[in-house]
Amino acid sequence: MNKTHTSRFWDILYRHRYEILLVSFFILLFGDLVIIANVDLFPYLVIQNVVASLMVFHNRLRKKVFFLVVIALLVLLEMANLFFDAPNTRVIFFLTYIIYFILLSVRVYRQVLFSAEVSIGMIAAVLCGFIILGLIGGFVFSIVEFAEPGSFNNITEGVGGVSDLIYFSFITILSIGYGDITPTTDIAQKAALLFGLVGYFYGVVVIGVIIGKYLAQRTDQVEP
Repeated sequence: MNKTHTSRFWDILYRHRYEILLVSFFILLFGDLVIIANVDLFPYLVIQNVVASLMVFHNRLRKKVFFLVVIALLVLLEMANLFFDAPNTRVIFFLTYIIYFILLSVRVYRQVLFSAEVSIGMIAAVLCGFIILGLIGGFVFSIVEFAEPGSFNNITEGVGGVSDLIYFSFITILSIGYGDITPTTDIAQKAALLFGLVGYFYGVVVIGVIIGKYLAQRTDQVEP
């Protein structure tokens, strides 16, 4: 494959970067349902998500270098967690991933706000932004539970509790509230309230932005 074809290939991937990122998020959330393995797949699903996010920063070398460092750090932390009894590495893992998501969310939300038209890429970015919010919530709740065990009722002990709290985060920001998992401490309740408010605000703002852009787009198409 010559340089022209290679460049064209990367240009196509970059043009569909948010669709690729959205697929990566679905793999992260649901990959363990279709991939049968005797090991914890979550760290590997996380790494593929970080790799997919590199495409969002295809033309930004510094950000790409940062995300490569994040990948290396996540791998090292997981290796330390597998071979050594180092529970604090799990908190560092959570914090690293939260920082990664915050930086990625800035790029995603800019795409939503400053996109010139309503397109498949913009809708994919909207969904990515919502998933990012839910995952950040899950990791924040996990840190709360790690710092103060028993902050949440009815969650699995150990690493499995992370999946439970990610589930709880999405249930919270979606305003479903099944009640199967409940916060018990003051800080856990405040964290749940915060992400519930942010999730509601995100939905209202994004719907307004999409409707506004769609109406402006239709107006431009109608005008001669």
